Amino acid sequence: MNPFGFVVCPKVNIFLKITGFEGGYHLLNSRLVLVQNSFKDCIEVRCADRFALKGDFDCALQDNTLYKALQALKSHLEHKKTPPALLQLLDRLKIEVEKHIPTQAGFGGGSADAGGLLRELNTHLNLGLSLQELYGIGARVGSDVNFFISGLECAHVSHFGEVVEPFADTPLELELLNPNIACKTPEVYRAFAQTQPTPLDFATLQRTPSIVLLQTHSRAVLNDLLKPALKIAPDLKEVEARLGTRWFFSGSGGGFFALKEDSA
Repeated sequence: MNPFGFVVCPKVNIFLKITGFEGGYHLLNSRLVLVQNSFKDCIEVRCADRFALKGDFDCALQDNTLYKALQALKSHLEHKKTPPALLQLLDRLKIEVEKHIPTQAGFGGGSADAGGLLRELNTHLNLGLSLQELYGIGARVGSDVNFFISGLECAHVSHFGEVVEPFADTPLELELLNPNIACKTPEVYRAFAQTQPTPLDFATLQRTPSIVLLQTHSRAVLNDLLKPALKIAPDLKEVEARLGTRWFFSGSGGGFFALKEDSA
């Protein structure tokens, strides 16, 4: 395998609505948009004598989405009775990541890394996996991974986030704000049970262009996880109180995004 590199971009949630609870996890309906004019992660992959994963990560190896993606890919390939030499190659990858997408900020950095790696390995190793196979692998790694596998710039995601449907939207010029206040997703979801989200008609949400939603709705209405995030992170609440109405909350936080003022 020849060395290769790629970059991945962050995402934002134009809206994120919790729709139910199943098997111990929350169901959701959300619109994800890729932000290509902001910070990116740069990833290089090459063969080495043994596996190595290098980068400025804030978690143990077993919890790293890149590592999880490799393990899920290997398991899938083993099930398909892939030649042993190819499986052994996965155990000798050296992956170096130059991290710029902040973690625990709602911008999907870990999912972007994992989704990008699965997509690129499929291409560079000539694995021949279909998009649906990649989606099955990605669903085992994280809720936003399939969006990044898809290569779409905008999509609706549902169920646990692994169901991806393209959405033709007007391109947006966005700016991102990271107050460096980490929000742990499990804690935010646990706090969600103590809040009262604003109900919205999903059919209307899904057909309305993103720019219209951002111009006609508040951040608390569009994202059901804003209130629980503010509940568990007092520092974030102080930041949010100072922000103008043009700023919106992404994912489970704690980052915000806004339309660039000259494009609103």
